[in-house]
Amino acid sequence: MVDYHVHTTFSDGEKTPEEVINMAVSLGIEKLAITDHFDAFDPGLSRDQKTTGELLRHFDKIRNLAAGSSITVYCGIETCTDESGHLRVERECKSACDIIITSPHYIEGSYPFRRGEYFCDAYWQAYKKKLLLMAEGEGDVLGHPEGYLPIGPMLGEGTTYEGRQEICRKISESYFDPPFIQELGKRLKKSGKAYELHGATKTPREWVVEALAKQDVLFSPGSDAHNVNILGKNERAIELVKKYNLHLYEPGRGCTSRNKIDKIGK
Repeated sequence: MVDYHVHTTFSDGEKTPEEVINMAVSLGIEKLAITDHFDAFDPGLSRDQKTTGELLRHFDKIRNLAAGSSITVYCGIETCTDESGHLRVERECKSACDIIITSPHYIEGSYPFRRGEYFCDAYWQAYKKKLLLMAEGEGDVLGHPEGYLPIGPMLGEGTTYEGRQEICRKISESYFDPPFIQELGKRLKKSGKAYELHGATKTPREWVVEALAKQDVLFSPGSDAHNVNILGKNERAIELVKKYNLHLYEPGRGCTSRNKIDKIGK
């Protein structure tokens, strides 16, 4: 069992690295990637942004804890690129990471948002353009392209978590059609970047996985656990790996460590 997308108290997770690693061991997770948020440009981060030095000390702590553990633990970050798919972190940070997940948490620019209205064509066309550039850009994994869509500026009052995920599903069905997925797969294959099988939102849609698998795109299972309740909850990913004989990305030191295939779960 692997889980390549997990958060701790370093960003917005509920548990310390030690607690997360201990829980992962008890759950039978064999390979774990701790990928805390690290993005000075993200308007949605609720906590104070850390420095590169603090991140490197965080990695040192994780690696020391992992040395006394029975499982493999990777260090990484979850961040968003600029409009062109380039990372906005220091070279020292890139070199220290085993895995970098680039998730489209926000879209640059101004748009005519209205609360409770979610189908702003200009916004979602910009989102699609950014996804394509992220697919061929820096980083190792394209994080949750169909889950946790950046709908914050449009949210109406009282929207539940389940309601937000239903909104994201409808947006995906409306905008992310087969020609777009085909082009996304083409760019992922060219760059060697993996597409995330996102445990928390059970995305992407199965036909998307099948389409990308036909293009021999790599995949990366990640629960996106902010608390231990969903740590390792990648059952859907395991089913899809077996059903479509998916090739899985495996982390390695240094950004863009591409084309490594993890056989676990196959």
